[in-house]
Amino acid sequence: MGAWLPSVLLLTCTHVTSVRWFSLVEPRHAAAAGPAVQQLALYPLPAVYLPGSSCTLRNIEPRNIAMAQEQTVFVASLLAGDRRCCAAVGVILGIDDVQAATADSSGQVLASATSNVLMVQCTVLGRVELLSCDNLDAWRTRETYLLANVCEYADDEGDGARSEEGSEEGSEEGSEEGSERKRALDVQELKTDVEDAIYRLIDAVLLEADSADGATGSIDATAAVASLEDAASHVASGRWWEALELWQRHCATRAFALQAQHQADRNEFVIDCKLREGGVLRIPVQEFTLCDEDRLKLMDLDARAKEALEQVGLDDAATFQACLEARSVRERATLLHAGVLREAERLDGRAALQRALGAS
Repeated sequence: MGAWLPSVLLLTCTHVTSVRWFSLVEPRHAAAAGPAVQQLALYPLPAVYLPGSSCTLRNIEPRNIAMAQEQTVFVASLLAGDRRCCAAVGVILGIDDVQAATADSSGQVLASATSNVLMVQCTVLGRVELLSCDNLDAWRTRETYLLANVCEYADDEGDGARSEEGSEEGSEEGSEEGSERKRALDVQELKTDVEDAIYRLIDAVLLEADSADGATGSIDATAAVASLEDAASHVASGRWWEALELWQRHCATRAFALQAQHQADRNEFVIDCKLREGGVLRIPVQEFTLCDEDRLKLMDLDARAKEALEQVGLDDAATFQACLEARSVRERATLLHAGVLREAERLDGRAALQRALGAS
């Protein structure tokens, strides 16, 4: 799709009750290991990756660098804001390529031939459930990476189960086939609903681009529309994970645009404060040198920006984790429909307000 979209939704996830959590500080007693259980390296991090997608991780910690060098696959799981637990359902990431990188003074990671930082390119291979971890102390000591016992996490639908009880087999088989047909019809109806919501959002994005104040929190409308059209095509073809990934990227891009606008306002405020003080202006400005009144105003500006982002109502890491944990296509489709429709209604409402203000 191009470089205009962030690859994942990188939002810190506080404890959300709908997410099933796996403790990183309290041992869990799991069932005995069997043929379906395997032990893999575990990498908790504040991001959600969806099946079929790809990502690039920046490994700076020695234990994560070692993991990338010693393993070919590992489990990535959403890390909670308090760092005491991660999601109980994660994904297997296959390592496609590892390149050396370096971090400059600003924290940016730059490509380099010699470095103690690695850029690790990965592909999501599937979902797994965390059962237990053999070395939880390593999460506290940071001496090495975690090793978790996991099993495959699959959908409940389409298992093809049939009763084998003689005389009742025919009726039960017919009943199950009827249930499967009903599920298929439900998903087909959802396809139509989700497609309609996506095209409604496309219209709203184009209207936003034509509006006078579209610069605030706006995104590249042409790229956004192309991405949403691809998402609608994936929905029509029943490729729900692909559609969800594009929606995840849309939400991340919208959030990034809002955050970038806030950062620009923040920088302008800080520089203005120093100019009012007089003297030589040194960039970057050390915020602790601001007077108490200006520091309070800056904190208020940050709080307002955070509140504004929350009010936008974009799907966040917890929502996409819920998609990952969903056991059926219908559940994921319902979550996608709700998020897209909410964003379309938000943009429609804002456009209506702008028209009303313009007419007054």
